Amino acid sequence: MKKIIYLLLIAFFCYFNVGSAQQVNISGYGTTIDEAERDALRNAVEQAVGTMVDSTTLVKNNMLINDEIYTQSRGYITNYTILSKRLSADGMYEIIINANVDTNPNSKLMNELTRLGIINRQLRDPKIAVIIPEYHIKARIPDPAGETAVIRKLVDAGFSRITDISDIRYNLNNLSALTRQDMENIARSRNVDILIVGEAFSEGVGDVGKFLPNGRNTGIISCKARLEAKIFIAKTGQIISANGAYGTAADLTEFIAGKKALNNAGEKMGDYIVEKLLNYGSSTNQNLEMIVSTVDFNKINAINSAVQTIRGVESSMVTDYNNGKATISVKYSGTPQTLFNQLNQAVNFNINLQSFTYNTLNIAAY
Repeated sequence: MKKIIYLLLIAFFCYFNVGSAQQVNISGYGTTIDEAERDALRNAVEQAVGTMVDSTTLVKNNMLINDEIYTQSRGYITNYTILSKRLSADGMYEIIINANVDTNPNSKLMNELTRLGIINRQLRDPKIAVIIPEYHIKARIPDPAGETAVIRKLVDAGFSRITDISDIRYNLNNLSALTRQDMENIARSRNVDILIVGEAFSEGVGDVGKFLPNGRNTGIISCKARLEAKIFIAKTGQIISANGAYGTAADLTEFIAGKKALNNAGEKMGDYIVEKLLNYGSSTNQNLEMIVSTVDFNKINAINSAVQTIRGVESSMVTDYNNGKATISVKYSGTPQTLFNQLNQAVNFNINLQSFTYNTLNIAAY
């Protein structure tokens, strides 16, 4: 009986096509097979770095990255498989490989990019809180499997500062309708940089037998789940990304099948969130809010102009001024502390750092 159940479960998962491994195929060329293989490994690392570092930073640091990273490509690849080899008409060898480049935040590649100043580790490891309550259609599930799967994916990817705020999960009436003030309160009370908010549900879809050719009952219950989540900058309410994921599973009881389906949906969502946070942390897409207190509006204009000259700043704009306090929105690839230090050198009057968070900077100018 156990063997039959096992085979049915395999058939069920194959039927729904639950998950697939990501394949990365890279070509390399050279006058010899070895040279073509080395070129393919270099191209694999170059492609990986290109997905994590914005184009402006790549161009500015092209020679440094080439000398320090690409020449050591083999050391950043965990494994690879040669898919094909051929000798072209011009006498050059072409080789295609399937390669896995280790881009874990604590990997050798990430450490080298951080050491070289290409990627800022603080932006890659913010303080994160996850709130994703979930329901089976018949009842609330007390220990969210989807949320747990998301957190596990974040931890496995190297994010080390996950904050537990599960005690307030059900005190919030509608998580999808959180206001900026709600998030500011959470950010202030729990010292959180990134807030991942969502909801999930599962429901039974019947005996797994109905998905098989003979259609006979097996006593194994199948469930589907849906998990949706948004990634916010906690302090400002800026949405980094939003997505939804489905999961399927089967078990002897509907409740356990629902938990498994929610877990599978959470794992898919966790992979998505990890990718978005890593890409966000190594690009110039961060919206940093600079709050400037001063009675002299001319100093606001001077600070905004000076910010635009700082390396790593893509843009800046004064978005609000009221009662001696201005808000300047800045797209910047570094940390608030670094921006303040460079700004302090760029203006000819005194500024004082009042406070800072993951993406906010409060200063006084006088």
